[in-house]
Amino acid sequence: MTSILLLALGPVIAIFFFFWAKDRYEREPLARLLLTAGVGAAAAIPVVIVESIWGHTVMDLTFLSNREMVFMAYVEVGFTEEFFKMLAFLVTAYWSKYMNEEYDGIMYAVAAALGFAAIENILYVFGGGIGTGILRAITAVPAHAMNGLFIGYFAGKAKFAKTSGFVKFLIILVGLIIAVLLHGTYDLIAFWSSARQNLGFLLLFPLLAVMVTVSLILIRDARRRSPYRPAKDSLGRYTGYTVSGTPLSPKIARKLKIDASLMNRVYSEYESSAQVVDKSSSDGGKQEKAEVPNFLDDYLGEKQEKDIPTATYEPDEIPTEEKEPESWPGGRDDPSQDLRKFYNRRDKN
Repeated sequence: MTSILLLALGPVIAIFFFFWAKDRYEREPLARLLLTAGVGAAAAIPVVIVESIWGHTVMDLTFLSNREMVFMAYVEVGFTEEFFKMLAFLVTAYWSKYMNEEYDGIMYAVAAALGFAAIENILYVFGGGIGTGILRAITAVPAHAMNGLFIGYFAGKAKFAKTSGFVKFLIILVGLIIAVLLHGTYDLIAFWSSARQNLGFLLLFPLLAVMVTVSLILIRDARRRSPYRPAKDSLGRYTGYTVSGTPLSPKIARKLKIDASLMNRVYSEYESSAQVVDKSSSDGGKQEKAEVPNFLDDYLGEKQEKDIPTATYEPDEIPTEEKEPESWPGGRDDPSQDLRKFYNRRDKN
């Protein structure tokens, strides 16, 4: 019994840590991910209730017509399961403070999908045995995770897009539709092969190959858009900053083997830029804190050719001639202005 349980949960755990390892720049707390996975597992309850109401899922597949099989694959099973998995992700993660970059959408949606897949896999493996467990480890479980990835990718796009709530809803809906279509196609192949007793299930492997390829592309794209990604100078050297202008975390700096003296300089300059500054003009010498824009407001924008922010100036500081930039480690301009430059560049686009 223990070996069967390990066979059922092993692929779920392995896939979960694969996605968690891909979250390199600002990793999510495991406790929060497990909460999302737990709610995803609990989503199996309403799924079973709804699918039982439809009735076809408890029938022998050989008695179903082709039309009934298509409806069962795409609507009764595909839509029902993906909707409740998405609901588990939205309730526990989408509106939380923990989802603060696009890849987080992928991570939490996959966690919800794998929570559901764990319950489903236990039921199937205990009923079908070792052979079923091995087959599902390379087909059904990865498919659940990738369907969650599509929902999470578009949800991440929606959350950080500067647009109306209705457009955000449409973006999330696109992810759900893609997940339902892929899930339905997967199930239709499996149902048809099982009912007709043929080798049609082999079609699952090219379908999964396409899903894996697209999933890896989306993971790379989401990570590339992370505001926590380390910035490099024009010579390809790490600067000690993220692309949004904040200092790298000590953990990331150590992994990148960035010199400690450089990071001390970075933190010193960044902290000084956030101190109270003197306003010398008609404001009567009032003091106020330096403005530090929130990357969640603006960072999603058209990609520039370079990640290094371009120089911008306040209206009363426009130079009459080109200024020679100060010399900083890694060839950067004054790092205290990075955040302002970063968002000024985004706003222009």
